[in-house]
Amino acid sequence: MEAVDMSQGEASSSPLLTARAACLMDAESGRILWEKNAHSPLSPASMTKMMTALLVMEQVASKKLSLREQVRVSHRASAVRGSSMRLRIGERITVRALLTGLLIASGNDAAIALAEHIAGSVPSFVKRMNVKAVRLGLVNTQFRNPHGLSVQGHHATAFDMCIIARELTRHTEVLRITSRKQAIIQRSGRSNHRLRNTNTLLGMYPGVDGLKTGYTPRAKYCLCATAPHPKLGRLIAVVMGTPTKKRRNEEAAALLAYADTFT
Repeated sequence: MEAVDMSQGEASSSPLLTARAACLMDAESGRILWEKNAHSPLSPASMTKMMTALLVMEQVASKKLSLREQVRVSHRASAVRGSSMRLRIGERITVRALLTGLLIASGNDAAIALAEHIAGSVPSFVKRMNVKAVRLGLVNTQFRNPHGLSVQGHHATAFDMCIIARELTRHTEVLRITSRKQAIIQRSGRSNHRLRNTNTLLGMYPGVDGLKTGYTPRAKYCLCATAPHPKLGRLIAVVMGTPTKKRRNEEAAALLAYADTFT
């Protein structure tokens, strides 16, 4: 991956970020347009779910899984703490609905349900996540769960998150989901459920159509934002460890805007 020398020229207009780490990538070429501590391992929080979604979409692409396939929700999935799409034990729900809950509502329960359905157990799925990370060359990333709740040894870098996002955005179904501010999920035997997108940068910055937020007390506010650029192609901006949701959005937007420096 080619990195841009920030020591001259564009340095004067370089973004000033409070984020612990950040990275701006031109997804078409893989070129890094700007970075700050981009190779420092940090807690990625729910940006972890991008890898979970990537494994789901690869199963779909290889015809080993259908988005219409029904998944039975386990006790473990229904009981997981943190953000959820309010799954109930024994409920049957489609892979597409779970993927929507994973990416829009940041459902930890959706992450567990998908992991168990695809790999038979959460530990087996996490092994697949780490195998995929190795194959992508993500040397500073290690997963311990499919949802991103902070635990010892669960870490990633801003650069590695860009790589995962680059792979994930190749799947158009993902962007169809993440570009929506809300979605209605049909539930068997229950009233339909409205999910609101945790990515509040949607509609605030022109063209943003994804991708994934994250927050835990350890990770602080994180965001992987993506948007098409008229000259560069698709941009991917990652900020990790920002102090507030407002700063998270402002700094991701500042990175996306900085890409105009290169046109």
